[in-house]
Amino acid sequence: MADKSKVIIVPCDRYDSEQVYTAMKAGIDALGGIKSIIGTEEKVLVKPNFLSAAEADKAITTHPAVIEGMFRILNEEGFADVAYGDSPGHGSCEGAAKKLDLQPIADKYGVARADMETSILTEYPEGQTAKSFHYCKGIVEADAIINLCKMKTHALERITGAVKNVYGYICGAHKAAGHVKYPNPAIFARMLADIHNSTDTRVHIMDGIIAMEGNGPSGGDPIEMGVMLFSKDPVALDTAFCHIVYLNPEIVPTNAQGEAMGIGTYDDSLIEYILVDGGISEEITVEQLQKLFGKRDFKVDRKGGSKSLMGRLSAVSMFFAKKPVIKKKDCIKCGICVDHCPVPGKAVDFRNGDRTQPPVYDYKKCIRCYCCQEMCPQKAITVRGRG
Repeated sequence: MADKSKVIIVPCDRYDSEQVYTAMKAGIDALGGIKSIIGTEEKVLVKPNFLSAAEADKAITTHPAVIEGMFRILNEEGFADVAYGDSPGHGSCEGAAKKLDLQPIADKYGVARADMETSILTEYPEGQTAKSFHYCKGIVEADAIINLCKMKTHALERITGAVKNVYGYICGAHKAAGHVKYPNPAIFARMLADIHNSTDTRVHIMDGIIAMEGNGPSGGDPIEMGVMLFSKDPVALDTAFCHIVYLNPEIVPTNAQGEAMGIGTYDDSLIEYILVDGGISEEITVEQLQKLFGKRDFKVDRKGGSKSLMGRLSAVSMFFAKKPVIKKKDCIKCGICVDHCPVPGKAVDFRNGDRTQPPVYDYKKCIRCYCCQEMCPQKAITVRGRG
């Protein structure tokens, strides 16, 4: 019988640097220690979630205290070749790091900022859905990647966590092209699984101290969750997140497709949930996990769905998919939604070029990728209804 996937659960209720470091050390040690996962001679990339340049308290990005905790652990364990980086959906890695005041922390621990602007076409002929990727140079150059994901909701995939965070491996404008090429939740999730299978991400750590609920991954509301999650299995880690917010793991596309493509499991009989608290380590049940950290009223899409969701490939089912809607009173006519629409000819645009009014959707063109909603800096776009 194969070994079970382990998910380590560590309480942490605030972004105090010392408290976060202690929690991270305990979580990683419970997985066997960082040296059991990555060799000190390897080139390591720490990959946070830098969706955009945003203040830490917005819960849009991985918190800098979590990133610092990882830097400190690697430094103390003798890792000499460490870099960090992500390719944001909007803006640059440098801009996101500057917003989080991360550079002084990186300098303190001798961590370089990776090249996340140069694109390298990487062939992956054994991919089940994607056969090549435009990876950032920093991804290609790394021997091992540490995935510092954020606990958030997501309009397309219901949640964004360990599995989804690897889309930041894709360089810049190629992200938009990916949404056109993989235009529904299931096939997009399969493409993400191909990314996992074609790269070497060794461990996944979720910042759930303060998460985002509602209109995520950028327009939702911060919510205190008080927990960090650790695993070598990205699907199992996201499954723990699902249990905490009372979301059926089977209807999350990244879970269903991730398991089908061999990157992990959402089957609780194959997962050990281990609570580490105050020096004590014990296996707990899903019910105990929910009792300790669960939020039944967490705002996340719980409607419908199936294990495969492949039915959304059809034009008819696309008609019934949720659609992005602009709240006119909140729109500042910045045009970021237009710029980030990946559809040729644009599914959202200023009517007749008039920038005095909010952009308008052509839902016949819209592929429901929700890039517009994801990138809106004003929280002016929501995802509503079905058809």
